[in-house]
Amino acid sequence: MFAAVVGLLSISTRGAAQPAVLRRLNFDRLQLAALGASAGAIQISQVNRTSIYAIGADYGEIAPEWRVVFGVSYWNSRYTDAAVQSFVDSLNSYIGGSTPRVQASPVSLYDVTFSMEFRWMPAYSGEIKPFLGVGLAGHVIDAEGKLINGTFVERALDNITAGVIASAGAQLRLVRHFGIEGIARGDLLSGFRSLQIRAGGYYLFGHVRGARS
Repeated sequence: MFAAVVGLLSISTRGAAQPAVLRRLNFDRLQLAALGASAGAIQISQVNRTSIYAIGADYGEIAPEWRVVFGVSYWNSRYTDAAVQSFVDSLNSYIGGSTPRVQASPVSLYDVTFSMEFRWMPAYSGEIKPFLGVGLAGHVIDAEGKLINGTFVERALDNITAGVIASAGAQLRLVRHFGIEGIARGDLLSGFRSLQIRAGGYYLFGHVRGARS
């Protein structure tokens, strides 16, 4: 599928009527340009705020001022007491009776996210390099807890799903090969939304083929 897309783009860029942005795409430029690691906080809908850990790989420019960044992140937390109690109350209302038959207990949630992001980083001579990003993410979600173990609810929460992401941040190169980065990112997918703020460092490799001097 990827090869077919690349082939179509190669053919299309020969046409005079092709938009300029596609004519500027250069898949040959893609190579590992930087590796980074970061940590921060994430707020998820109906889930307690928790810490998030991430690594990222910058594969350089696919077009002037546009970079491709792949990432993976991990967090774990629990559903809020209010969310769990609301679920339990709904179960007891269907069961009926004056004494609640289902008791609330913690439900843990784990998420590993794989993302591909296109970052717009304008070229200028300042030390701080701001950027904006958009992309796609795949989430591998696992839920556990006495309340849901072995039920269809657990099977419904255990899921692999996709979503969209948007980010904004800035980079600052400290020395030739090392720098620091701050990023704010929002994820939107079926089931929940999240907002994360991370900070970390990155390592820049040597000369990148096709990069601007």
